[in-house]
Amino acid sequence: MDIYSYICEGIAIYRYMNNESYLTNQDIVSLLCRRLKEYRLAARISQKEMAEKSGVSLTTISHLEQGVSQNITLNNFISLLRVIGMQQRLYDLLPELPMPPMALRQINKYIPKRVRRNSDDTES
Repeated sequence: MDIYSYICEGIAIYRYMNNESYLTNQDIVSLLCRRLKEYRLAARISQKEMAEKSGVSLTTISHLEQGVSQNITLNNFISLLRVIGMQQRLYDLLPELPMPPMALRQINKYIPKRVRRNSDDTES
């Protein structure tokens, strides 16, 4: 694949990813597997090395990258991410809430919904 085709395919994927109404679960898994392969190649790691380091079978890795099989457990996917040094990015998927919802509800109980002024509080 020449560089022009690669860039055009990347742009098409980007546009496709931003159009959420057409994105299925299988599309997302397929894209993640394709990106996993790109990161593996960029790190100069063979499929065999990745299999040995991650504990995921060579056949599973090969099938994922070829798109033959898109069934992967979360544990296996995390193991593969560890090999390429991308496991920290999982925290970006569901960042920690700034405040737990129950604590926020408790605080909201004490916040007044309206301000009432007595006749003594107003200045003339």
